[in-house]
Amino acid sequence: MAKQKITDAVQKKFDKPQFQPGAAVFFSWMGQKQCGYVTKFKKVGWGIQYTVQSVDKTNYPCGMEIQNEKTSYSVGYIFYETTKSIGHDELAKRIETERNRPKYTPINTVSIDTGGPKIKITTDSRESRSDSGSVVTKDAPTRSKRSSTKVDTKSSATRNNGSNTKTRGTSKKSKLEQAFEKQRSFLDFTKPLQKD
Repeated sequence: MAKQKITDAVQKKFDKPQFQPGAAVFFSWMGQKQCGYVTKFKKVGWGIQYTVQSVDKTNYPCGMEIQNEKTSYSVGYIFYETTKSIGHDELAKRIETERNRPKYTPINTVSIDTGGPKIKITTDSRESRSDSGSVVTKDAPTRSKRSSTKVDTKSSATRNNGSNTKTRGTSKKSKLEQAFEKQRSFLDFTKPLQKD
């Protein structure tokens, strides 16, 4: 695929600073659109490189997109027209609203009771605390979401009338060993009773 030729008018804008430090901008980093503030800029071979600080205060190097034409650096880039049309005040308001949201609220929590161990699945893209108080860290919003599984090892038999039965928990045995144990247990259960 041939490289797109950038018009001279757009190239001149790429070579001249369009945003000063402190300007609120709408930008994309690896395909994820977000808002942030320009913290600094510098002249590089392909034009002006801006450093944009996102809502979570992460700094990203960015190029520019003007009239659907991008700088040769396009991993991160500022949307020039969109930034101008939304305006500094509205973008600043969006950034502050996002920064003031609760940081450690799970997005989705599901409890599953299988009759055995109670399983609680919390899907979150931020850091949260488990029931024991230990910190469970999950991927940042820019990355794919993953599930974290917390297991309550009290089996249903232990919960019912406090009977002293074997507690099911996580085992370090291989799946094959677990399958053999289940088979032996089943065969022991189906044996006819022996007479004394």
